Amino acid sequence: MNKKSVWKIGGLTALLVGAGFMYQTTFSHEAEQENPVHASDEYQEGTLVVSGEGTVTMEPDLAFVQFGVEETHDSADKAQEAVSERINTVRDRLSNLGIEEDQLETVRFNVHPYQPRTGQGEESEEQFRAQHILEVEYQDIENVGVLLDEVADAGANRIERTQFTLEDESEAEQQAIKKAIDHTKPKAAAMAESAGKQQGEVLHITDRDARIDIPVQNHGQEEMAYDDAGTDRSTVIDAGEIEVVQHVDVVYELTN
Repeated sequence: MNKKSVWKIGGLTALLVGAGFMYQTTFSHEAEQENPVHASDEYQEGTLVVSGEGTVTMEPDLAFVQFGVEETHDSADKAQEAVSERINTVRDRLSNLGIEEDQLETVRFNVHPYQPRTGQGEESEEQFRAQHILEVEYQDIENVGVLLDEVADAGANRIERTQFTLEDESEAEQQAIKKAIDHTKPKAAAMAESAGKQQGEVLHITDRDARIDIPVQNHGQEEMAYDDAGTDRSTVIDAGEIEVVQHVDVVYELTN
């Protein structure tokens, strides 16, 4: 969530400018850090500028899970037909699990020539490979592994990645801002004392871009395959924690 807020304290006006947050789906959520902000000229004399950092960790409440189907055949039509049949079965299973259509999105669909090699490294007859990868928005964090087991049982044979996030990040950001501002107070007091002054009122606060670290499990497009010999196939996915880091610059008045 890239956003920059500026407050002027003490009967002055408040200005808030927001911009959209760009998400790496990755499933990596990475905010671009701005250069440190300095006080405007009106605050330079008789003031103290202190930077602070606040960090908040929260458990995720939303997951984006990518998986799908891959098939290889001697013709593009056959490959596409086989993928369509299996992905429809997967969709039916998802529907039975209570997942709505608006929670599903196709993130990749392609059909392309594929040149397999023999055991001696020689090229064999050209084939065609088709892929259909879905992304599911899933709120039952503790059962993401169960979801993957279910779709594998329904015919999915590719797992891409799982990203955990917060449905609403504003609460975590606000907590991080408060911690960042509190972080500046003892620093400001110590700096003022060293200069033979006293820490006065807050005149100006600028918050810089928040950094949100999102847990992403990149499964490397691995194949989902289970044997039929009664092997325990329960998949366990650790969601981890989301870390929100906020930086602020606070301008304090210096008094005698």
